[in-house]
Amino acid sequence: MTLVRTALLCRLWFVAAVHFLSQDQSYAASERPNVLFIAIDDLRTSLGCYEDPLAVSPNIDRFAQTARQFNRAYVQQAVCGPSRTSMLTGRLPDHTRVWHNRNRFRDTHPNLITLPQLFKQSGYEALSFGKIFSGNKRELDPLSWSQPEVLRQSGWKNYLLPKNQGPKKKQAAFERSDVDDDAYPDGKLASLAIRTLEQMKQGRQPFFLGVGFFKPHLPFNAPRRYWDLYDETSFALSDGLQSQIQEVPSLAAHSHRELGGYRDVSATESLDDEQTRHLRHGYYACVSYVDAQVGRVLDALEQLQLHDDTIVVIWGDHGYSLGEMNRWCKATNFERDTRIPLLIRIPKIPQPGIASDSLVETVDLYPTLAALAGLSSPKDLDGSSVVSILKDPDASGHSAVLSQFNRPWTSSEPESMGYSIRTVTHRYTRWVSWASGEIQAEELYDYLSNASVNSHLGHLIEHRNIAATSPRLLQQMRQQMDKMLSGRGLVQ
Repeated sequence: MTLVRTALLCRLWFVAAVHFLSQDQSYAASERPNVLFIAIDDLRTSLGCYEDPLAVSPNIDRFAQTARQFNRAYVQQAVCGPSRTSMLTGRLPDHTRVWHNRNRFRDTHPNLITLPQLFKQSGYEALSFGKIFSGNKRELDPLSWSQPEVLRQSGWKNYLLPKNQGPKKKQAAFERSDVDDDAYPDGKLASLAIRTLEQMKQGRQPFFLGVGFFKPHLPFNAPRRYWDLYDETSFALSDGLQSQIQEVPSLAAHSHRELGGYRDVSATESLDDEQTRHLRHGYYACVSYVDAQVGRVLDALEQLQLHDDTIVVIWGDHGYSLGEMNRWCKATNFERDTRIPLLIRIPKIPQPGIASDSLVETVDLYPTLAALAGLSSPKDLDGSSVVSILKDPDASGHSAVLSQFNRPWTSSEPESMGYSIRTVTHRYTRWVSWASGEIQAEELYDYLSNASVNSHLGHLIEHRNIAATSPRLLQQMRQQMDKMLSGRGLVQ
């Protein structure tokens, strides 16, 4: 691509962006922007821009100053496969019938058009590197992409130290090595993404590039330099965060022991204080490591003079728990698992760096990106465009957002389903029998009350279910959920 053509495209994009954001009109086909879609596995809001005082995340923090940060963004289901499927199809888990990582939406919806597939069919070069749909080759989706997905390449090893080499997938729960960033897969992935951006700059098609980083997912493996950014003593949990949630039904807690079974962790996930501090330290080290890789890709986008032609999305596929209230990992309807970082940058976005407190869901991303590119979305999406919030951070979002989780967590049909609605101030969760719809248990949390919820390092942490002591509020939330489930075609 010549410098003259690049300058012309940049000017066309600038005019189109300003016109779209001021007039609510779509781009012409010749003015369509690129999309850089960055997914980060298991990333909760442990970032400086989300007011976590421990996190060292200068690159994403810097990006947030040029983007719209969504402070109240929530996933449809807090585990990777269902969450990513919902986002990339724009549909709720009950509608795709994907409640487990091994469920495949094409088995029940073979003709469904995914978000990248829509871009591909509209003349985009759609490419996927790393974990976008799934970390398992069996759940990849060739129909969505212009070329076969690259999940991993030869030589991408999760473990580097000799003591962690072995036939079992779960070796140590953490690893720190004196190696360069490219020694681990995320460094290699960033380098691959940069080389691809260099190639696509020369092309005639706009691109949709998915880059799915693997960390901070377990095991917490990162180069030593990122561990050294932190003082491990700062990761101790206070006494009030080490107990169980009070008055909570048994259905609320997951039985899947993702952390348990690593060589240095018991199957029951019973950890002492030293193990807890070290694992929390490892998670944050991985956050800093992946932040550095995101920064490399964003720097390349700017150096290639593509940033003025490209929409950039950065999101975590679900939240995460690090021992708070004696819980690890994800797979619940609690705040730490369902809330995610979500940042969207459009060149010349009004009021960059001003965060929005409006409630949004990940199914909203499909119609949003389609609208920004001037593409017609399928009519049966479950989300709503958030373009109005990109224009104005004070614009309203949803009155409530919906998350859910099945019990038991297996690839077969659920026995129980927990539906959870989050308003600005409260969360109400209803557990129902999948076969009969009969209510099995209820939960209610007040995020403005210390009697129900604590705040720790910028994270809200439920510690008491108040459903039994708040009958009037409970009834109000029941009615709000009834209306939402009915309106979205879900079981009641």
